[in-house]
Amino acid sequence: MEVSLDFLSDVQMLHKEVMRNGLLKSTQASTCLSGQSIKDVILNKCYIPLSVSVGEAYESETSDLESVISQEFVEGTEGGKLLLCGGQGMGKTTAVEQLIWDWASGIHLQHFAFILRLCTSVLSGPEQSLESMLLNTHTHISAEHLEIILKTPHTILFVLDDAQDLLSNYPESDKQVCELHQPAEGTVLVHSLLEGSLLPGVSLLLTSREAVELESARFAHLIGFSSSQRKAYFQRFFDNKDKGEQILHRCEQAVGVKELCACPGFCWTLCCVCKEHEYGVPETLSELYCVITNTLLQEHKVSVEMAKELIYGLGKLAEQCTSVNGTHTDIIKCGLQSFLGSKILSDILKVNANDGASPDTTFSFMSLTFKDFLRAASFYLDRDDGRILETPMEIQNYHFFLAGLSDPMQRKLLETSAGLFNSGRISEFHRWLRSVAAEVLPGVNKMNHWQILRILHHTLSPTLVRESVSSCKWRLVSYGGMQDTECAALAFVVRCLGELQHLNLYMSSLTEEQAEKLVTVFRLAETINMAQSRVSVGVIRHVARALKDGRATDVSLTHCRLGDEAVKILCSSITHSTLYTLKYDLSKGTQNHILWDCHMTPACSEALAEMLTTSKLRVLNLGANKIKDEGLIRLIGALGTSTCTLQNLCLDLCCLTGSCLAALSSALTSSLSELRNLTLRRINLADETLEHLSQALQNGRCNLNTLSLDSCQLSGSCCPALAAALQSEHCSLTELDLSVNELDQTNTLLICDALKSPKCSLEKLCMNACELTEPVFSALGSVLVCEASMLKELNVGVNKVGDAAAKHILKALKHPNCQLQHLDLEMVQLTDACVDELCEAVMACGSLTNLILKNNNLTDNSVPLLVKLVQDRPALQLNVQYNDFSEDVFELMDPYETIRY
Repeated sequence: MEVSLDFLSDVQMLHKEVMRNGLLKSTQASTCLSGQSIKDVILNKCYIPLSVSVGEAYESETSDLESVISQEFVEGTEGGKLLLCGGQGMGKTTAVEQLIWDWASGIHLQHFAFILRLCTSVLSGPEQSLESMLLNTHTHISAEHLEIILKTPHTILFVLDDAQDLLSNYPESDKQVCELHQPAEGTVLVHSLLEGSLLPGVSLLLTSREAVELESARFAHLIGFSSSQRKAYFQRFFDNKDKGEQILHRCEQAVGVKELCACPGFCWTLCCVCKEHEYGVPETLSELYCVITNTLLQEHKVSVEMAKELIYGLGKLAEQCTSVNGTHTDIIKCGLQSFLGSKILSDILKVNANDGASPDTTFSFMSLTFKDFLRAASFYLDRDDGRILETPMEIQNYHFFLAGLSDPMQRKLLETSAGLFNSGRISEFHRWLRSVAAEVLPGVNKMNHWQILRILHHTLSPTLVRESVSSCKWRLVSYGGMQDTECAALAFVVRCLGELQHLNLYMSSLTEEQAEKLVTVFRLAETINMAQSRVSVGVIRHVARALKDGRATDVSLTHCRLGDEAVKILCSSITHSTLYTLKYDLSKGTQNHILWDCHMTPACSEALAEMLTTSKLRVLNLGANKIKDEGLIRLIGALGTSTCTLQNLCLDLCCLTGSCLAALSSALTSSLSELRNLTLRRINLADETLEHLSQALQNGRCNLNTLSLDSCQLSGSCCPALAAALQSEHCSLTELDLSVNELDQTNTLLICDALKSPKCSLEKLCMNACELTEPVFSALGSVLVCEASMLKELNVGVNKVGDAAAKHILKALKHPNCQLQHLDLEMVQLTDACVDELCEAVMACGSLTNLILKNNNLTDNSVPLLVKLVQDRPALQLNVQYNDFSEDVFELMDPYETIRY
């Protein structure tokens, strides 16, 4: 092998010189649409390494292309195969040519003796052998030398650019070739090299516009410029770091531009336009292409009539020609015959022949995005007023350009050079947009929502936004998962509307940049849901900034891992907010701030306390936070101050000790406290600690209406104190929840006796899963018939007492003193035997509107009676889910919306 390489050193030197000269002699010119020529990129050292993603989509990793190439073609290994995929203008060919130049210049991949091109056009032609194809492509290498070169395939790297057509057609395995002299189709030769039947050990680097699945090659998707690479590109182009960065920032704010900035070819176009127009940046992508089109038409001195004919024809070509390349016949069919061979046509279309007027010539658009733009422009230049836009299966770039070009300011330059657009076509687009918005926005598909919002953004028309959105019922579904483009579009639409009822960002993962774009939306939204979202301190800063002078009355950050720093920032913004005092009457609406499970510690309690004393917050949910005694006592201290307006406090799953409860009880008895609702669910409360709370309830200065002690591990010994409170003339409780506590019979009866007191104001009692007995049910029945009782809602589900106990409640329903409106008998082991009496009781109780019989032992036999009950009492809401019903009776209940089964 060493002898062969020494013998071929002169051939290798000649080959490298030929490869370099091929670039040096290139006549390809840099143009605004086609991009910077490869020769200019390489010789002027303008090449910037590109980013690629490697691996499966769900576990892909991002790297730079040079690293991936180095890893795949490591010295000492053989048979490396890499497929590089990326769309038009992503820099595939430039990257490959840079690699070849570096090898030929002795910089990279020097362990390969030869890098040889495989020519796509030759492979797509008549059958020939690999050997003859290589000889035709590399005429400076003799047949004898090539034969020696190919004897050591592990020292060779084949490069095949633009290979998608050759790769997508898989030949049968028995058609693969093994011999260098064996003629075959290009597809067969390529797949034989990939599978290793031909020249085993040879390495291959292939590029393709489309992703092609190949088991024999490593896949790398070209994603173009990263943010830092874009910055470097602009800085290098303008030869000024600050100016380049400023221009890039302004470009990325333009509508529809940033999502294309990963494409190197598009970055070149952007830079050219900005430099040509003295660093002015168009507002939208549509305006950018109007500038480019106008410049081309002016440079070539095309008249207005000819310009209109050219753009209309190119638009027809874009619409009718679905393949990558158009033919000479396609050009003629679209009315472009007069432009064949012209410079203006070759500046817009890539002419794949030396003679553009030849019948064998094929044409392709230099930019697929510009192709969509021309198609949209053609629609507006169409003189056919009867042509309508149909609702598409999916929104495409074409529709964004229709939106942009409907705006007079964006299309102004294009109309200067190609004439005025058809007003009938513009009206048709407006009609279509209103129709599609009315169809999509009331739906639940957020992806479709985003597309409509983006179209509206491209119009830059507040009037059109208001017409399109206000006329339909916009379903405000969860917009979690928005990207920068959607954030900007939503912000524009909401800014045009001037308000937003509800912003739902449930389970979102906003970046700081996205949150900044959404500041207007945060400010104008009445309610905000960011539950279970991943938010950084930087994101919270933008949210807080919006809340300071925003319209929000209800904010949920449940299960967001904020931490103390973020909570302090939020508290500060609410503390200094003028919104609640100036824009809302405190007797109307609800000012909510839900901070459930936000990883708060005692360190943030001071900020919370200050917020409570200086804001108009009325509802605060701090459930599942580890604020502990010190923090809670500091927080509770704020409740008794003259400036605290809090009415609803939830401390669910908080660690509340006796000392905390004593402090809370003290705050409740302050004449300044406005607290009305207190939730202490799922807290391990000792019975004796409730003595403080019971005493507070009996104090005339305590205004508490609702108290939830659900799942607090209470026993019956807490009942005497609660009973005493309920009978107190000063107790204002109307709702009490004692569910999921093990209350014994004797003590529970004390609660029942208290409910009969004329001084008891309780209207709602929840004792679900309290191990109640039949005597307790009997006592509750007595309460319902008591003239002094104010009870309107009774929840005693999940107490396994059976029909006999339940009948005490049913009997009470028939009494004229019973005012019950809601009765929950879920999972109390009711059977068919009680249904007759149940229906009779419900019919007798005119006040009952809601009856829950879920999870009992009712069978099909009960259904006719229950249906008859609903027929006779149409206002009754009946829930009979999860009973022992068969599907046979579902059709009996199905006609009644008031039955849940």
